[in-house]
Amino acid sequence: MNNTGTNRILAKQFPTAQSVISELINLKAILNLPKGTEHFLSDIHGESETFLHILRNASGVIRTKIDLAFGDRMSETEKNKLAALIYYPERVLKNDDNVCTPSWYRQTIYDLIEVSKLVSAKYTRSKVRKAMPEDYRYIMDELINMPEHSIDKANYYSEIVSSIIELGNADRFIIEMARLIHHLAVDHLHIVGDIYDRGNGCDIIMDELSRFHSFDIQWGNHDVLWMGAYFGNAACMSNVIRINCVYRNLQVIENYGINLRPLVTFASEEYADDKCEAFLISDIYGCESDFEKDETLARMTKAITVIQLKLENRLISEHPEFCMNDRILYPSNTLTEKEERLIEVLTDEFRHSKRLGEHMRILLKYGSMYKVFNDNLIMHGCVPTETDGSFSQISVGEDKYSGKRLYDRLDELVRDGAKGDKYSVDYMWYLWCGKKSPLYGRDKMCVYTKYFERYVEKENKDEYYSLVNQEEFCLRVLTEFGATGDNSVIVNGHMPVKVKSGESPESGNCRHITIDGGLSKAYHQKTGIAGYTLVNNSQGLYLICHQPFTSSEDVVNNATDLRSEVRQLRKYDSRILVKQTDIGKKLQSEIDVLKSFLSEAYSSHL
Repeated sequence: MNNTGTNRILAKQFPTAQSVISELINLKAILNLPKGTEHFLSDIHGESETFLHILRNASGVIRTKIDLAFGDRMSETEKNKLAALIYYPERVLKNDDNVCTPSWYRQTIYDLIEVSKLVSAKYTRSKVRKAMPEDYRYIMDELINMPEHSIDKANYYSEIVSSIIELGNADRFIIEMARLIHHLAVDHLHIVGDIYDRGNGCDIIMDELSRFHSFDIQWGNHDVLWMGAYFGNAACMSNVIRINCVYRNLQVIENYGINLRPLVTFASEEYADDKCEAFLISDIYGCESDFEKDETLARMTKAITVIQLKLENRLISEHPEFCMNDRILYPSNTLTEKEERLIEVLTDEFRHSKRLGEHMRILLKYGSMYKVFNDNLIMHGCVPTETDGSFSQISVGEDKYSGKRLYDRLDELVRDGAKGDKYSVDYMWYLWCGKKSPLYGRDKMCVYTKYFERYVEKENKDEYYSLVNQEEFCLRVLTEFGATGDNSVIVNGHMPVKVKSGESPESGNCRHITIDGGLSKAYHQKTGIAGYTLVNNSQGLYLICHQPFTSSEDVVNNATDLRSEVRQLRKYDSRILVKQTDIGKKLQSEIDVLKSFLSEAYSSHL
């Protein structure tokens, strides 16, 4: 749009010179506020209860604010109870052990006001007001901004609180105050891939994200697998079903309204005389089978695995550019007539799941292959790399791509898959498990040998994972993607960090950080911890190492919390301000436009 068109629009929004000047004053002031707090979570794998609690306690940030607000004025027990109330206000208020007297309500409201003041301190009053529920906006704004030693208006503020209690509105007000604290404690959330599979709460996590105020997603191979299944790729769908059989987690598929009874019937008939011993499901983490007998689940697993391998053989044969002929191990790629009918029925179930469709659209809208945010590079897997350190040339159709161009092309491809492009949907299966796939990062996925030859092949990692130990290589990757700040880092998920074996999440002189600490219960024994959260605020970069979460019931009933260890990875020389962030760059552009408009449209008034 030319200047004339832009100025015409701005003239309606800013009808006077003073209105432009006021906006410029506001924007320039915002640039000098501390940046908001970013949280990074990766490889959630359906662990909804732990995920929800980490959001509610903001990786310990809220408990830290309580300590700052009350110091020695509160005992540790009192602080824990206040924290539990903020995390789960509805449940704590309904707890039979909680005596909600008028004096308790009054003190609690004042305590919440103090915490709210701390978590809102770095934001403009306007931004905080927008985060408030409309019904309470005026009241909350007044209370949060009341002076500490207000003599003239003391009765005014006291009467507001008294009226809230006397009119029976205290519970609802406390709940809304807690939600405001949650909102302000996490300014922006990065999900670094793999929301799906293993745990049984993938759909709950997606529901929560759909309500979250500010987030982005970097797709993991499990996320792309589910998208491929929804877009109609039968091999992707077969993998989804097999994985959830193995983890005794078919409930999540049924939560999407997908009927698996046809698979149960087919498997029971086709493998009636086969005990499918190689497919008996081991106890992954103490959960019960979804079916009366493990044999039923084993037959289902074998049935869908055989179909999966046949379908994968087809894809590999149809796409020589995948370079995966060595993975054609099952002796057939021809489905029986019954298998064909079963796949048609199941594909139709996935394609027509309304709830699954809503969640896949969220993945597309807020997701991408990678993101450069505030000069940090965020991606789930790896940048495929050769032994000499050069970025690998990967075939997509008839062309080859590497580095950033590869990631940009694959981002387009996934979105084309959503529009029904068959090649793109086929390629999404390759992204799930293909050799040199940036989302998979290994040379093979060993399903056939595990079940049919009863041994586990070694899955070799891409060279990228050894080269990120070198700062020089990390800087080259960052430069490739345009993240060239003094404090820029690569944030990866995907590869669990085996802490108990001495592995460290940071490498390359802290230019590379892997934040997959095994949030999924299935990985706790392997990693020795229960997940990482990375926090980037105006003062530095912090890694939070979580221990296994007990339950939200334990938090509500016993005022416990998720035990976490905070480690500062980097302390900034000076506080990072909004002007140094992506938002700051946008605001500066707005300032430049407004200055130009002011001089052109209102020069006679200046």
